[in-house]
Amino acid sequence: MTRLSPLEVVVLLCLILSQSAFGQNCDDPQGLCSGSGAETLSTANGLPAGIPSNFCFDTADNAVFFEFTTIDVSAFPNQTYEGDATVSVTGISCDPDADLGQSVNMAIFTATDPCDPSTFGTPLECQTEISGNANVDLSGLAEGTTYYILISGAEDGGAINPGECELSVGVDGPAVSFDLNADFQLEGSQGDQIILEGQTVELFADDAFPNLTWSGEGLNQTEGTPVTALPPGPAPQEYTYTVTSEIDGCLYVDQVTFTLRRAIQPYSGFTPNGDGINDTWEISRIEEWENAQIIVYSRWGTKVFQATRYNNDWDGDDLPAATYYYVIELNDLQFNLEPITGSVTIMR
Repeated sequence: MTRLSPLEVVVLLCLILSQSAFGQNCDDPQGLCSGSGAETLSTANGLPAGIPSNFCFDTADNAVFFEFTTIDVSAFPNQTYEGDATVSVTGISCDPDADLGQSVNMAIFTATDPCDPSTFGTPLECQTEISGNANVDLSGLAEGTTYYILISGAEDGGAINPGECELSVGVDGPAVSFDLNADFQLEGSQGDQIILEGQTVELFADDAFPNLTWSGEGLNQTEGTPVTALPPGPAPQEYTYTVTSEIDGCLYVDQVTFTLRRAIQPYSGFTPNGDGINDTWEISRIEEWENAQIIVYSRWGTKVFQATRYNNDWDGDDLPAATYYYVIELNDLQFNLEPITGSVTIMR
């Protein structure tokens, strides 16, 4: 490192003070959130940081700090904890000045106080002279623990001063990714079912999460769990409802997606008298359910009619005028739909 004159020292101190608002110093690490993309800083705005004598590199003259926190299962007991995460370093771009290094050094560690080197733990990972993209896979991370990432310009290739490099850092993986456990069901029913026009859907998420906020069409409210939604249609179309929760400054997202289908509408009666008007039993939109099976019973439980791929062509055969009872199984293999029941009256 070159020796500075007293005037240069004063200028340097002024620069450090002016840069402190921009650099992420040890007392203000840049937070990283899973699923929120990378955060970008520059070691040109970094400040000198103390490091232990047995650290994995010797100096950190222009250090920037990042931090991330693993899932605290004691606060969110419905989460399944896995201690794996990946830290990514991308987009390294260094000032090409010949006196400056062209890479960075990085260490990942725990600390009681990131401004007190005596509290630094042994680095989980240390890489020096990183000049291209790097992915660091971490395992065995402790629950509910804050980890710090220190990055400083390297004096590589015989450079006099450490690199002044812009870079982006992100974190992802199960150790830092919450599952809000979003799901849905029809009100009053259990399990995932097909959603028909006019049906109300109950949306819910893990109530251990704070500030649950929903977005989507036809919601009765947007806060908390459960909430209900009446998809406005028209069908068929896909609906997605999004729920978010903010935890320690990070926004976590989950989604529920289902397809709204048009409901069938069986007519309540028909008049098979040969006048060409209302001569057969009509079930609106039954043609959209290719596997539907229809069975009609008398009031004594005797089967009087059965059909698949119904074409709205049943004229009552020779049955007497009376009220009959139907069971319609839509038999869509993708969904678990309860049978549709009701009555139809033949009027002669």
